[in-house]
Amino acid sequence: MAPEVVALAQDLLERAGALEVGPPTPLELVLDYLAGHGLELHYYDPKGAPAPIQGVASAVDEALVPDGPRALLFVNQDRPQTRTRFSIFHGIGHFWLPGHRRLSYLGRGCAMQPLTARPYERQAHRFAAAMNMPPRRFRDDMSRLSFGLRAVEELAQRYIASVESAAIHYVTLADVPCAVVWLQPDCEDNGFRQPGSPLKVRYQVRSPSFPFSIRPGTPIPLDDNLFWRCSEEELLAEGSVDGTCLGLKREVELWVDCVPQGHMGAVLALVCPGDMPHDCLIYDDRSGEG
Repeated sequence: MAPEVVALAQDLLERAGALEVGPPTPLELVLDYLAGHGLELHYYDPKGAPAPIQGVASAVDEALVPDGPRALLFVNQDRPQTRTRFSIFHGIGHFWLPGHRRLSYLGRGCAMQPLTARPYERQAHRFAAAMNMPPRRFRDDMSRLSFGLRAVEELAQRYIASVESAAIHYVTLADVPCAVVWLQPDCEDNGFRQPGSPLKVRYQVRSPSFPFSIRPGTPIPLDDNLFWRCSEEELLAEGSVDGTCLGLKREVELWVDCVPQGHMGAVLALVCPGDMPHDCLIYDDRSGEG
């Protein structure tokens, strides 16, 4: 259903007049349009959450609660701006996409996890990305920037998106082989890094033409200075590595561009085959979706 989800997001943006300005997507125009269809947005403080979501307020980013002919979208105001925007668009997805409003778990809230096995959550994520970063416009902006995480960071700022969300969108739309890989060490229950914990692959998202599957849980060798330098010293790092660094065969050559994420040793890496020119076009000029 992914192309249909993107098409429905495009249609809503057009109906709301939100493609006539921006980026970023003008949230107020979308909300004004949806108010006419019965959606009300309410920000909440988890310490004083309204009755319908008191039991889950701290743990979730948004909750969609039916209220007669209306639907109330409660959004956690304690999150960063980029996460709040994505949560709003995610909740709008549950309101707007066919078959979503009947889902019983929506009133218990949703947490924004980049990967999920729940099909309706995946659809809402895709819808949110297409609303926040309309694909056709995003591709145009991609084409004007050099390939790499610096381009992702600039796009994230332009669209008021997290670097992680923009990176996933970037490789999803790219017409060259590349992938986003998130690496992080194990953490204690209090959120602090376990002493001596190795970096491990948390997830991979790849473009359709990227030929390698990098498995979640793959440990990063301790002698790999590039990933570890980025993690330990919180420095930008880029360069060539062989496949063993990410659980692949040694003869596989990769080029990676890494940026630290937070202060707990997490790393976001953009990965492409080592023989791919880094100044290549990152998409073709098809009209595509959105």
